[in-house]
Amino acid sequence: MEKTAELIKQITERLNRRPARIDKADRLWDAAVLVPLIDTKQGPAVLFEVRAAGLGWQPGDVCFPGGRYECGDDSFAKTAVRETCEELGITEDKIELCGELDYLVTHMGPIIHPFVGRLANEVKLDCNSDEVAEIFTVPLNFLLVSEPRVAHMELANRATADFPFDLLPRHPHDWYKRKGYNIYFLRISGGMLSGGLQLGYCMDLLNGFIKNCRLIFCNWVWERKKRIEKINFADRSGNRCRQLFGICLYERRSDVWDAG
Repeated sequence: MEKTAELIKQITERLNRRPARIDKADRLWDAAVLVPLIDTKQGPAVLFEVRAAGLGWQPGDVCFPGGRYECGDDSFAKTAVRETCEELGITEDKIELCGELDYLVTHMGPIIHPFVGRLANEVKLDCNSDEVAEIFTVPLNFLLVSEPRVAHMELANRATADFPFDLLPRHPHDWYKRKGYNIYFLRISGGMLSGGLQLGYCMDLLNGFIKNCRLIFCNWVWERKKRIEKINFADRSGNRCRQLFGICLYERRSDVWDAG
């Protein structure tokens, strides 16, 4: 009894000395990205990258600037800013961080910590051609009023030759589905904004940002009572609300950055 009590005491002390965190033993690693906002002739826009063809990890995919967390980074925000500077060829003083979005635990390894940041007006971009094939922007008002096309992917498991089927004789020998996930597509200027798996992550992060923007603009319009007297706040994804967001952005671009 005394040995058990002492053991429980030591276990309790050890667990209370450490914060709970995600177990990364299963090939998980931290990464951070930036959702870059930039001023354009069409108003505020989101900047995207196309990954260089020579990269070993998902070449040609559409993504946000970002990368793996390194030991020299004192925060995930530092990682996002550092990687953005390296990929877009700018300095840290050209990025104004707005805040952090919900992080994404992916099924392929990276735990992505996304941040939103505004690039300085008339910033000159000198992209690293080893990492970035091209960049393009999409107006924020378009993203707010658009609904992506949704496709679906499935993940499956298959036991390898060293699996102990003698211990689990009912375990399937062939592939079997474990879960599924969504892939999102947006049609822009006659082309489909897509990019396989990386866009899945990219669109997950973008959707989180857009949801926050929609809430901001709902509150913004409510406070100013512009154009629409009654708003159904329970249906923020409906056509009426999408029209509302378009009106806000198109007619009051100068107030967009002050809305939050």
